[in-house]
Amino acid sequence: MNNRVNLKAHTRPDSMPDPSVIDPAAPARLLLIDGTSRLAVELARPLAAEFASQPIVVATCGGRQALDALRSGAFDVVAADLDALADLADRIDDRIARLARAATGALILVLSEDSSISVTLAAMRAGAHDCVGKTANGALLVERMGELARRHGKSRAMTRSCAKPEAAAMAANISAEPTIPAMHDLVLPMWRQEQRIIESAIQSFAGNIALAAAALELSPSTIYRKRLAWAELDNRRAELASVSAR
Repeated sequence: MNNRVNLKAHTRPDSMPDPSVIDPAAPARLLLIDGTSRLAVELARPLAAEFASQPIVVATCGGRQALDALRSGAFDVVAADLDALADLADRIDDRIARLARAATGALILVLSEDSSISVTLAAMRAGAHDCVGKTANGALLVERMGELARRHGKSRAMTRSCAKPEAAAMAANISAEPTIPAMHDLVLPMWRQEQRIIESAIQSFAGNIALAAAALELSPSTIYRKRLAWAELDNRRAELASVSAR
């Protein structure tokens, strides 16, 4: 796939604004790294359905071409087939690390033949935000992108499905009468305080779990396990609240 025209469109003279700064009102920008056209085809319909404004999609066929695109402009999401990154390095973790360094501020979703927990942890240690199987369909990939955007506070890349709960929560907060918190509400449970510290660190490093883990003197796998546990706990609480409401 030759994307020379696409990449040229993102170059700029020195007098123009810094391309690493994305206008918050502009559509989301996605960089696809795939040796075939499968990703672009798979994502076309779900992207149109899940975003109010059609995202700007730049497709590249290899890692080096992707680095050129990243030097020319910033992206909200980078979806990369690990095999397509083979021109960056022999080792998979080196490929991801090199991509992560170039894609500062972007959510990095890698596609691998093996998306087991161990592989996902290795990918996240190298700088990726998530790892999914290469056979995942477009709807699942867009859903995962939206969830990552919600989790990391990337509103431009947030999908309709993931934005709905956030919008409902904001509406509820706006309409609610101000209340004086009970004494037990003034002290958060230890796990919730730990969650806030870890999530704040991740946000400080633009979603890079490896860097956040290093700053907190934790292993990335520890953060990954804790986030899974917190998600399960939140789901159980939501289910209990739903049952109680009935």
